Amino acid sequence: MEANPYEVTDTVGQPLPTYNRVALTPIKYMQRSYRMIEGQYFLFLGITICALIIGSIGPFGILLGPMITGLYLCFLEKESGATAKFETLFQGFEHFIPTLLVMLTMLLCNFLFTLTIMGLAALAVIIFAPLGGNAVPASFIAIAFAVSYSVLLLLSFLVFIPFSFCFQLIAEHKLSAGAAIQTSARAARHNLFPLLAIYFCLSFFGFVAALFCYLPVFFLMPIQIGATFILYRDTFPKLSDSGAASPFPSSP
Repeated sequence: MEANPYEVTDTVGQPLPTYNRVALTPIKYMQRSYRMIEGQYFLFLGITICALIIGSIGPFGILLGPMITGLYLCFLEKESGATAKFETLFQGFEHFIPTLLVMLTMLLCNFLFTLTIMGLAALAVIIFAPLGGNAVPASFIAIAFAVSYSVLLLLSFLVFIPFSFCFQLIAEHKLSAGAAIQTSARAARHNLFPLLAIYFCLSFFGFVAALFCYLPVFFLMPIQIGATFILYRDTFPKLSDSGAASPFPSSP
């Protein structure tokens, strides 16, 4: 196990856990997530739907950040061996300012990314417009569209990846927004390829579920969010006072 290269000092008096690299096993993460919450699956389903509804009300992610943090507080409660409670979800508002700042930073990065893509698209139109008089094979257009969409999807994941662990870190360690973003980004950089592949797979599973009248997506959400929590726990292992690991991070 490597020494943590990015400890910060404002973590309620204790350093962050040691750093681990994660395995490229998205299916196993979802399986472990379900085993973690299966006894209270419908509670977590209700918590997830409630969090998304409330989070979608406010503009600019004002309420979404605290709701996501509250969700992870519920997973922390479950991980500790206690029974998760619905009201724990609203404890995310205790971290309103740092979660809001994280959400605004994410939105700003996404805006800059979108602006860059639009600029490149406009430039491509200007460059290739004179060629419009020549016949372009439909197969070429289809291939170009598929490649462009794949690259765009990959780049959008790269924008999101640095923020992968922000809300979990705020929920567990009560970090400031700056410390959470810095710590999350450094951890994500050391796990870039596994994180990209895992989040791509989770998105693909969600896309497939959405094809069936979208309803299965809601039943999949608690498991996928739980998978991101266990992914966080594998990156930042939690140790008890005796040095024993948490009961949920590792595969049986």
